[in-house]
Amino acid sequence: MKTLLAISFVSCFCASILPMQAAPTWASQLTTAKPGAHPAIAPQKLFYQLSWRGQVQAGMVEFEFGSKGTTPQVLQATCEGKSLGIAAGLFPYRFDMQGKIQRSTLAPLLMHCNETDGEETQVTTVTYKPGKVDVTEISRPHSTGKDTTEHKTFSYAPVFDAFSSMLFIRSQPLKQGDSIVQVIHPFKTPYLAKIEVLGRENINGKAAIKMSIELTKITSSLTLKPYKKMKTATLWISDDTHRIPLEMRVAAFIGDVRMTLQKQEVL
Repeated sequence: MKTLLAISFVSCFCASILPMQAAPTWASQLTTAKPGAHPAIAPQKLFYQLSWRGQVQAGMVEFEFGSKGTTPQVLQATCEGKSLGIAAGLFPYRFDMQGKIQRSTLAPLLMHCNETDGEETQVTTVTYKPGKVDVTEISRPHSTGKDTTEHKTFSYAPVFDAFSSMLFIRSQPLKQGDSIVQVIHPFKTPYLAKIEVLGRENINGKAAIKMSIELTKITSSLTLKPYKKMKTATLWISDDTHRIPLEMRVAAFIGDVRMTLQKQEVL
């Protein structure tokens, strides 16, 4: 489930390395960090169903953009979800997440996430600073009830989170054949994301922009490592002013996982 979330909203653009640090070999692939001209997202709630192959319900996810705490300078976004049905029996999981995004640049400022599964509860706080990302993760195993805390720093910029990356992608022209390469840091691990616009088509009765997504892990030494939990991912977003995700299909290590829009509420 966490893998799907991290994948669903991918994006961050360009890169500039801190002084005295050699640029990684993949840095030349990165695209511009400048937001595109597409209109900003309207305040709204989005409701999704998670499933295996679109047949067996596995969970639900709800997003809200423009939630409590939003200002003219900072957009507040929230997300929550849980596993359901057979999936909940095999993998009980629930989460709630909130993020703060700078409106003018679509850069992330803060991400905070609470997660609970069958084994432990984790609280992850990611702070996005000039030139680096600071991560604090507190884990509490259900078996012991004792907290362990891990701190990590990723020295690279610019880096986007799950919310800001989604907003950044939708801001771009997204013409057929366009390719976007970016660095994302949705939780405690950074990734190099490659997104390609495959074209326009209808999905679930709606006009959509179809894109492919490829993720590769970035190590602490800025080298790349295969991301084995995800083989391929395809994302469709609405081909309209809103440009919201309509469906995402992920060929993951647990099988064919899908996230499908059920309802949109413009606030």
